[in-house]
Amino acid sequence: MTHLELPERQRELLLKTLEIYISTGAPVGSHALADELGASSSTIRAELAHLESLGLLDHPHTSAGRVPTDRGYRYYVDALMEANPKDDTAFAALEGYGNVDELLRGVSEGMSEVTRLLAVVAGPTVLGESLARVDYLPLGEGRLLLVVSMESGASSSAAITLPIPVEDEELRGIFAALNSWLGGRPLGTDLELGLAARTALSDHDPMTVGAVLEAVGALGRVTERGVFIQGASALLSRLDDLDPGSLSAVIEVFERRRWLLRLMGDALRRSVTSSGVVVSIGTESGFLNLTGTSLVASAYSRRERPYGVVSLIGPKRMDYDAAITTVRSAAEALTNCLDARF
Repeated sequence: MTHLELPERQRELLLKTLEIYISTGAPVGSHALADELGASSSTIRAELAHLESLGLLDHPHTSAGRVPTDRGYRYYVDALMEANPKDDTAFAALEGYGNVDELLRGVSEGMSEVTRLLAVVAGPTVLGESLARVDYLPLGEGRLLLVVSMESGASSSAAITLPIPVEDEELRGIFAALNSWLGGRPLGTDLELGLAARTALSDHDPMTVGAVLEAVGALGRVTERGVFIQGASALLSRLDDLDPGSLSAVIEVFERRRWLLRLMGDALRRSVTSSGVVVSIGTESGFLNLTGTSLVASAYSRRERPYGVVSLIGPKRMDYDAAITTVRSAAEALTNCLDARF
């Protein structure tokens, strides 16, 4: 929401200044705005000076036109978010994908093609999905079929051989204790079944517990729907819009998985809380060195539960209207496809 209240004329002037700057990349002068708004240059200059005093605009040097500050970008983006969204059908139907990984990769490619921005689509486990439960089926001769189920509905299974013979009652006790300890526990980037899990299962045979925990950890990682990134070449083609420092920072974030997951995880939480698209401008992302970039993101769901996040990353001087529309459309299409087909 826009918290700063501006008179209608100043609001129109600020939004038009942002539109021209985003389109041209050049400081916006009073003459260009006077032609657009049908007002005198002197009136425009006075209003621009006031908007600058509010921290919404700045100017590179005394005789230059105005450029938006981060606060000015925030006002502009909030105004777009308050407006009625465009009817966009770029992702109206997602068909022909054989599994979820293909689906997520395809959406990331489509988002990047539409916007020429860096598109990131993240699945559930990498963002801290919770494990629902672990089930087993005795196969005879010390072998078990393990089934790991995640809160998102994803699951995986594998057969294991226990290191020693174990009675049925002992097995029931192990899995009851394991499910009590694991149920609803966020997994993060790795399924951490170390000392704490072994302590929770300390009443049972440690060799059996170790074999089960190792298998559950491996299966938990198998269910991961990863992070799909497309559009690096598109981002590199816009060097004029992104200063070298910000570009190197973006590259570093995507080379460091932990940072990327933090960026996506925060976007997911904010989107779920706000029930829609979120936009981080400059350092609002939490990374102080991403001052020249913006992120547009939205959560997507499966069976009414958050499943992952779609996002676009690019220079602050991006087409926010197109980015917001694309992200919203992609999230809605993914949700519909996951509910209908997976």
